[in-house]
Amino acid sequence: MFRQSVVAQNEAVTADTQVTYDLPVKPLSFVVLTLLYQQNKANDAMSFVNVPEILDRVEILYKGSPVYSANGIDCLALGLFLHHFWSWGVNADGNDDDYRSFSFLLPLTRTLYSLDEAFPGVSRGELVLQITYAASFTDLDNVRCQVEAYEVPEASPTQYAKTTTLVGTPAAAGQFDVELPLGNKISDIVVFATTIPLADADTTTAHFLELLINNSEVYYTGTNFETIHNLGGRLGRDPSYWGYHVHRLTAAAYAQWDDTGPVIPADHVLKQHLHLPFDIFRDGQHLIDATDLSNAVLRFDAGDTNAIRVLPVEVIETR
Repeated sequence: MFRQSVVAQNEAVTADTQVTYDLPVKPLSFVVLTLLYQQNKANDAMSFVNVPEILDRVEILYKGSPVYSANGIDCLALGLFLHHFWSWGVNADGNDDDYRSFSFLLPLTRTLYSLDEAFPGVSRGELVLQITYAASFTDLDNVRCQVEAYEVPEASPTQYAKTTTLVGTPAAAGQFDVELPLGNKISDIVVFATTIPLADADTTTAHFLELLINNSEVYYTGTNFETIHNLGGRLGRDPSYWGYHVHRLTAAAYAQWDDTGPVIPADHVLKQHLHLPFDIFRDGQHLIDATDLSNAVLRFDAGDTNAIRVLPVEVIETR
């Protein structure tokens, strides 16, 4: 049995604030955060990326320590890569003042609704959702949020999934290491690179990467940004949410059943993300066992000195 309950109902959202909600006490599988808003731009021209950008930080905290921590766009990437979750949204063809909505999945498990993997039961007030909103919102107003929790009351979980964010900034172009957490098992890593090939420049912050465990190359012994990014296609679908594009015809062109040139959409919103899966089949076969390692490093050949975010997903045993 599972139980779905409302934690926050259409709460007004204010820029540059932080809000905290108590989560339920029974074993928790996942949380869904839904943003409702009015589009504040005419002609369908609001970029979709403005929606996740209002979330500076989304965290699930247990006694003050994060068990899930990511910003809005990384929440979006994690939901797609780990759970094939892609919100359907409401009223995607929005005009100025139209009401729209979009949901973000915040999982504490690699398998939704699992009775074996979930965050264990807690006392009231120990487990909270904390949302930090950006200092300002672009093209959105009258923002509200809904929060709903999905418990598995009869579960006796032996483990849960923990997701945190590591941020590194190379001091110079070239080799740059991000140390991965030790002490648990790692099932997936999601990477965000600030700079990617654009127009006539092919600079990439995470140009090339490899994984080293105890100073030996394993799993990803050398791979390029482009290949790993394009392998997102193994999900069997396109990334969707391509920004916007507008068709325009002059009166003369319309009369001749011709257009004024090619229509080029904005790039998709996860264009800077990579997914490095290990536990491919969710059976534990390829988990990185970091319980007794001296070091685990994700090594980049950095193309510039912009930030790289690394989000490891750990499997934490509860007993």
